Amino acid sequence: MQDEVGTTPSEPPRRDEVAFRVRRIGRHEGPRLKALRVRALAEAPDAFGESRAEAEARDEAEYETRARAASDGERRAWFLAERAGPRTLLADDPRPFGLAMGRRRPPDECLVFSVWVEEAARGAGVGRSLVAAVADWARTWGARRLVLWVFRSNRDAIGFYLRLGFIVEPAGPDAELGAPHDAVAMHLTL
Repeated sequence: MQDEVGTTPSEPPRRDEVAFRVRRIGRHEGPRLKALRVRALAEAPDAFGESRAEAEARDEAEYETRARAASDGERRAWFLAERAGPRTLLADDPRPFGLAMGRRRPPDECLVFSVWVEEAARGAGVGRSLVAAVADWARTWGARRLVLWVFRSNRDAIGFYLRLGFIVEPAGPDAELGAPHDAVAMHLTL
């Protein structure tokens, strides 16, 4: 996270001025999870394995169940990026602007899903912080690797994960799982 830079209000905000925090979702934040997921799918419809219409069609009870299940424990966790402090690029919008999900794959791997950062906040370390939060959570229960899949056409995401130290898996079970969806499997050793 960057420290605030002294600028005058007339200057346009810079991406490195995004003041944010990353936290695990709360038990009763199903509506927030749904709204954020729908926004992610609206902004990046080709980046995920679910459509906006599918996400919107899920009822509130399902999102409540998802939030509750991901709010504590070692099976799964959703993390949200939200504004922190009085001055941010998204200062007039209190909604979270990034999310990521981790799911345990026994015995010692964590699957990373649904990483998304609103376009206006990209380039400020939000995505890196979301993935770090998933990794930190995974380490608490003994994970040795993070595993994810990215659509082959999503070059920006592949580059992002490579910069974080992920390695493409050209062969093996995870590569085979991604192949029918034209997705690249990647992993990061923790």
